Amino acid sequence: MTVGRDQKPNPKRTIVFVDNDRFFLETMTDLLSERGFLVRTAQDGLEALSVIRESVPDYILLDIVIPKIDGGRVSAAVRQDDRLRHIPIIAFSGLSPQDYRLFPELTADAYVAKGPLPIAVENIVRVINRFEESGREKAEGQVLGYDNFRPRRIVNELLLERRHLAAILRAFGVGVLELNRDGRIVMANPTACDILGTKEGQLVGELFSSLLPSPHREGVQELAMELVRSSEPGHFRTALRLGANEIPIRLASVVEDKECTGLLVTLEAPDA
Repeated sequence: MTVGRDQKPNPKRTIVFVDNDRFFLETMTDLLSERGFLVRTAQDGLEALSVIRESVPDYILLDIVIPKIDGGRVSAAVRQDDRLRHIPIIAFSGLSPQDYRLFPELTADAYVAKGPLPIAVENIVRVINRFEESGREKAEGQVLGYDNFRPRRIVNELLLERRHLAAILRAFGVGVLELNRDGRIVMANPTACDILGTKEGQLVGELFSSLLPSPHREGVQELAMELVRSSEPGHFRTALRLGANEIPIRLASVVEDKECTGLLVTLEAPDA
């Protein structure tokens, strides 16, 4: 079925649209708004989770190769949140179907290829109309726009290397948290989740200092920011109290080309 321009969805339906290309983001937002959607936008994975958690939209339109947290891990965090897990996720990417295997945490309900904008918008509206008519369970699994699709050029070797590094961090026997320059958690390995008694999706986007007792939060956050401001690698040790247990932790800066790009935190299990 072809969806015409005069067929608009319920104007109250909201979309969080995530894409790191500002021009593409603005153009697609205009086109979707013309069709009656209320669109909120984000340009990276951390911002996306913040906007999604704040607005609880009807639909999430998600690019996959985005900064800070990739689309696969954004979708995993959404699925782990009881308030958000019901929201249909539409993967909207320049990846080929084969490239999606590089993002095993991706759990999209539909896949729309990035192609000519008018066609892409019609495919998105078609997918959403199907959700509206049939419900998420019956409409999931739709794949549109790939008939004459030419994937954008991406460096698969870099994606594979990134995935390999993430697998190494997740295999560590100690807890590992990756923080961005603001001190927000962008990755937690399984051991860290076990130590903290929570899921990765509930940790991602939170300030690391918020895990600490209130008297120590400001001091630890300031020490973390001192590491970020330094052009030389640095670290400090402190402890995190969880119930009757005191967990030794170590924060270290990750420095590339004389600039800190983030922080790594290690946590020792109480019985270590």
